[in-house]
Amino acid sequence: MTMMTKAAPRPLAAPMGRKVLTTLPAALVKVVTQWQARRRSRIALSHLSDFHLRDIGLDPLIRDQEIGRPFCK
Repeated sequence: MTMMTKAAPRPLAAPMGRKVLTTLPAALVKVVTQWQARRRSRIALSHLSDFHLRDIGLDPLIRDQEIGRPFCK
């Protein structure tokens, strides 16, 4: 014979605003990290000579366009 027990009450969920506040800093860190990576890449790209650009298959005009882009896009 099985005995039925009451299930433990479920904990109340955190208010929606609290979840947004905890994920916002993580999202901000992710975005800033991406911006920093793009900035470093574009700085490194700007230091490549025409010989090295040809070696990796890039045209100097494409390099100049990439370097001129804002880091947040």
